[in-house]
Amino acid sequence: MDLELSCKRYQLDIPHGIWQEFFAQLTDEHRGRLITLKQLDQELGDFNVLYQKPLFSITYDQPDHSNDLMVTVNRFLGTREAVYAHRIVSPQAVSIVTDEDGAIQSCTITDEDYAQTVISFQFQRLSPTGGF
Repeated sequence: MDLELSCKRYQLDIPHGIWQEFFAQLTDEHRGRLITLKQLDQELGDFNVLYQKPLFSITYDQPDHSNDLMVTVNRFLGTREAVYAHRIVSPQAVSIVTDEDGAIQSCTITDEDYAQTVISFQFQRLSPTGGF
């Protein structure tokens, strides 16, 4: 029996030259959206770093600065303070997976040691008080 997928997925590699603008726009469009952050590492193993936390920002500093990508989350939507930051040192590649409508489902960042950080976006957002 052949079952069809309920949703088509598309993978897109993001060119290095637009990472700053890409992550600025991604942050603007998805701030407050719940994310799960998973680390995939051949040496350390795979593990969840964050589970369903509201996105505060994703920022990238060019190689002439620190060459880091920083993912920050906060406790509640509307607070202007990040409570946790995950730093990816020397990212080498960024790719996203979207649904057929172009909505981003996940973003994968590969660093120079070939470890990957996968940010999965949930469909719900937190209300300003922390509930759904």
